[in-house]
Amino acid sequence: MYRPTTDEGEKGGERDATPIGGILGDLIAAKADLEARNEALQLVNELTWRLQRRLDVEAIAAETVDLLARHSQAPLVAFYLLEGEEGPLRMVKGHGFNEREMQLGAVLPLLGSASGLAVRERRIVTVRQGTIDEGHAHPVVTALAERGLSTGLCIPLSHGGSPLGTVNLIFPAHRELRPLEVDTFHGIARAVSLALANARLVADLEHLAFHDLLTGLPNRAGFHRRFTRLAERGEGSSQVGLILLDLDRFREINDTLGHTVGDELLVQVVSRLVHGTDGLRNDVFRLGGDEFGIVVPGAGSLAEVDAAARRIIRALSQPLRVGGMGLEIGASAGVALSPEQGCDSHELLRSADVALHRAKRAPGSVACYARELYEHTPERLAMLSDLGRAIREGELVLHFQPKVALQYGFIEGFEALVRWRHPRLGLLAPGRFVPFAEATDVMLPLTSWVVKNALEQLTFWNRHLPRLTMAINLSMRNLLDRSCPDAIAGIVREAGVDPAVVEFELTETAIMADPETAMTALARITASGARLAIDDFGTGYSSLSYLKRLPVDVLKIDRSFIADMTTGSRSRAIVQSTVQLAHSLDLGVVAEGIEERDSARALREMKCDLAQGFYFAQPEPAEIAGRHIASGMPGRCRCRSALARAVSACGPSSGSSR
Repeated sequence: MYRPTTDEGEKGGERDATPIGGILGDLIAAKADLEARNEALQLVNELTWRLQRRLDVEAIAAETVDLLARHSQAPLVAFYLLEGEEGPLRMVKGHGFNEREMQLGAVLPLLGSASGLAVRERRIVTVRQGTIDEGHAHPVVTALAERGLSTGLCIPLSHGGSPLGTVNLIFPAHRELRPLEVDTFHGIARAVSLALANARLVADLEHLAFHDLLTGLPNRAGFHRRFTRLAERGEGSSQVGLILLDLDRFREINDTLGHTVGDELLVQVVSRLVHGTDGLRNDVFRLGGDEFGIVVPGAGSLAEVDAAARRIIRALSQPLRVGGMGLEIGASAGVALSPEQGCDSHELLRSADVALHRAKRAPGSVACYARELYEHTPERLAMLSDLGRAIREGELVLHFQPKVALQYGFIEGFEALVRWRHPRLGLLAPGRFVPFAEATDVMLPLTSWVVKNALEQLTFWNRHLPRLTMAINLSMRNLLDRSCPDAIAGIVREAGVDPAVVEFELTETAIMADPETAMTALARITASGARLAIDDFGTGYSSLSYLKRLPVDVLKIDRSFIADMTTGSRSRAIVQSTVQLAHSLDLGVVAEGIEERDSARALREMKCDLAQGFYFAQPEPAEIAGRHIASGMPGRCRCRSALARAVSACGPSSGSSR
């Protein structure tokens, strides 16, 4: 520091002492302020970090209350959530309250409480002893005052303009909030509100994963969950019946009168089903388009379930009034009984399906499962004996469907789909023979053939064209076969392709058949760098919590949501939410089953990454699929001809490379 040497300078130094002292004081105050702000920022950051992986409301409340109880110097902390638009506010978590106070403060009205005022006016509300908000004190305020707790802060929680609840801090003495404290509480409120919004989004998606959009009934995933819960309750010793019901003539009505009439008809059918099962709504499931399941817990015998099925068939035989028309629609039913005809939900459903196929030979009838119905059908025996020969003798072929990058207008890659050129039955889709392979040891040779030939085709294309990707389907049988992961990894290595361009697709149902085994197998398959996609996302028997544990790279949105997206606001919301969820988890999104331009445009606006479907191109042999991509062009592959026109119709392209 400069020090004066003259008398005049010494005097000047004395005159400057007071300003210098003031500056030092300001610096000390500024330092203290910065430290306080840093501590506040660390507090908000710690809470944000602790909440980012919490997907249930109770855990979010517990983390918030715990942190504030340790850092706010408030002896009492309460976390309230708003129920519905009109309230009340219900305490989810509290700290420091005695039993009486917990009872009195468990529920607060939206009108007549400081917490309600904070929610309605979206501001921090202070309650002090001697001041009564909204004209009267809630009993819990009086009880707290008896303990000398005279000041309360109600911090509102909201997201996207929607109120969510409050976090309340109770202090023993009068407290004036400093600006920094206000900023800190607002930061905490934002972190908590975002976590709550994300948790509710996940909960909504989880609910939708187990329920049918149109009818509100539990879906196929809900059926499997219901059966599992029956077993977990220790009811395994009792019998569970299943009625698998399929509507007769529904497709004819749907095609003739349109989907609107068809949907209304289904809703009325559900009403009769629920009434016909004594109002046990939770035991009626929509398993497919016009296929329903009815679970009969504690069934005494197969005959008892058969009788219930016949009552339902009679109820559905009466005409229904739809759109001013009287429509007659019957149904056929297959009946099975667990554990004799299926130890788990999948086996029981398969047995009931076998019985249903027999019943549909005489529409309006009911058939009970018998072992000989399934194991000795001529078609099954023929398929099993022919499939191994078909693999060896080259009767299998691959068709390829392009996956289009919606934002850029290029072909990202293809999905390989197997077909069987049967010498007698013609070209068979996988649904005709893969189920038989899954029931035998033929599945691994079939999968190996598909992987090997798909990668050979990919190698050929990538030798002449820009880098493409290849998606290959795996099945539940592959995951349960311990030798399969090593076999697949070996084929990928031998093909000499970059594993990052190989993507294996599995349905949620396949994964959840045995989650632990599946995760072990998938970890081995993807260890080399291959990618994993969950197919038919949103329809399978799964929990979103598994997304954290699985080595997932891509979610494929099921075609059932895409088909209704442009006409149903709920389907559109589901698709939009799924895209947002995937991107927030750093996952790619593929929409399958695109059949019209409006769907493609809507998906493009939602920032969906990839799309495939008949609107762009149907699965085709390699020589035809290769015509969709331009040889030798720089960057990604541009679409040609009809495919190019389809992509262009989605909206303006942003260029040939990202």
